Amino acid sequence: MTLMTVDLYQSASNADKFLAVPAGVDPSALMGPMTFDKDYAQVVRYREAFEFDPAESYAGANAAKIAADILTIKWAMYERSSEPS
Repeated sequence: MTLMTVDLYQSASNADKFLAVPAGVDPSALMGPMTFDKDYAQVVRYREAFEFDPAESYAGANAAKIAADILTIKWAMYERSSEPS
């Protein structure tokens, strides 16, 4: 898979939860994430125009699933997991 340019948003109520959307998409226009999890009712921009590589590992998140969700439903919710040292 090739790199994807995404905007990342962090939940205002749970710092471990993130929303990834294609770059330039306004997350407030998306009802899906909030419908599934109220922690996504308010999000703040975390990173803009992030070059996301579905083959990489990102803090325990399933990068392939994130990419698949973005390609099919235009957004992906994920939670950062702490990896043991």
